[in-house]
Amino acid sequence: MGVEARLMLALLEDQYAGEDHLILTVSDIATAERRAMQIYRTWAMARLSQVVALRRGQGSEVMQAIAVGVVIALLVNRSDTKDRAVIRGDHSTADGQQVDSAIFAGAEAFAAEVSRNRSSRATGEQRLKGGYALSEARRRLADHLVVTPDGNNGGELLYIPAEHRHDVVEFLGRDLARRPRLTQSLLASAFDLLVAAYRGAAGQLAHRGMVFERSTDTRSLKEDLIREFLKGQRSSL
Repeated sequence: MGVEARLMLALLEDQYAGEDHLILTVSDIATAERRAMQIYRTWAMARLSQVVALRRGQGSEVMQAIAVGVVIALLVNRSDTKDRAVIRGDHSTADGQQVDSAIFAGAEAFAAEVSRNRSSRATGEQRLKGGYALSEARRRLADHLVVTPDGNNGGELLYIPAEHRHDVVEFLGRDLARRPRLTQSLLASAFDLLVAAYRGAAGQLAHRGMVFERSTDTRSLKEDLIREFLKGQRSSL
């Protein structure tokens, strides 16, 4: 039962005097309308506050490790422009499955180390299109994670604009710092495992012209991520 129906029912119960007919005044209706608006406003503000908190890395829950892993995998691949974007396709196709597998190889390795959970996710979740991990990442990062149609291949381009790289790394580092059991050494290990898994699966992206990693940039990314992680830990003390 919706808000309006509940308010109307309450109004009828309050005004009912045992007669066959009931007359509601304009004032009664206006009061009910104001109450409905107050309820909707409260709900909307609560939802808005929740969204803002999530995008500031201050939500009640940390970002899922697999979602963090997907974003880091994109950063490792230097997918920061349309020209270096990963093309996500339908998971039901061979091309779509191979691209998903290449990105999720690193993301799964990272998540397993960070969460100390070695159980892999169902195959249906390991996808860039319609999967939970990317949806979670987009919910947290908003326009810092771009998905735009690819007119050449019929799929979609997935990348993190270069101008947002610092903000994304800062967000990830601060969010990871909220995990009480995560240490600097464990994060470093998780990052290294992600990179190793990514490189092992990169062949599935190479023949599509989607591999752009450079070892010097990867080392810088690791240093930046750990630095933001340590900053986040200090700020929480």
